[in-house]
Amino acid sequence: MRSTGWFARSVTVFVVLCMLLPLIVIVGASFNAGSEIAFPPNGFSLTWYANVFRHERFLSGFELSLGLAIGSTLCSLVIGLHCSVALVRYRFRGQDIVAIFINSPLMVPQIVLGMSLLILLAGSGIYNSIIGLATLHLILTLPYTVRVLTASLTRFPVSLEEAAVIHGARRLTAFVLITIPCIKPGLVAAAIFAFVTSFDNFTASQFLTWNRTTLPIEIFAYANIETDPTVCAISSMLIFATVAVVVLAERWVGLETVTG
Repeated sequence: MRSTGWFARSVTVFVVLCMLLPLIVIVGASFNAGSEIAFPPNGFSLTWYANVFRHERFLSGFELSLGLAIGSTLCSLVIGLHCSVALVRYRFRGQDIVAIFINSPLMVPQIVLGMSLLILLAGSGIYNSIIGLATLHLILTLPYTVRVLTASLTRFPVSLEEAAVIHGARRLTAFVLITIPCIKPGLVAAAIFAFVTSFDNFTASQFLTWNRTTLPIEIFAYANIETDPTVCAISSMLIFATVAVVVLAERWVGLETVTG
């Protein structure tokens, strides 16, 4: 038993180090005083962080990515909540097929999704439109919200909502005032998954961009032609932002409830 426990702890530490080491290298290289990406850094400088804000393409890409992430997150939460209620509380013909269809974007390679949507939109006469990107990001984020909210509604004791209805509340009022607050951790978790999935998407989005591109695509394009640590700086900023989101989620609803 002792040897098994030691091995399990060793594997855990190794996995954590493998996950953290690339992030440490990126953050460390972003402070390099030289003009090339180097780790450990040759001196300390914030030049490359300032350089991020000098590139209009980065700012434009961030604006587009943020707008897509917020829009797709809100839409997928609303649609996903309705789908989850239907899947959990009702029984209908073809229910399993509907559930598989909703989750299919998780099983299909993103490069296939991007190319398929491009062909579909081109055949419909829609070219270089934000409509295509918005549709793609909604397709990508919806499975996460449905899976998380379905799990939350499954664990929720519906008797609480029924008690409110028995005491005179309308069904919709009881759902909004009783069920929604109780599944708030699930809503937060679904929103985080959806936002990160949309904001970080590169593989599928590259097929549907036009003269405006998202931030991940801009970072990839910049890294192909430049070797300075600007890419490390903007990547570090995204890492810091992600940590901030996790901390806020912990303080708001508790990290154990979000991940549970």
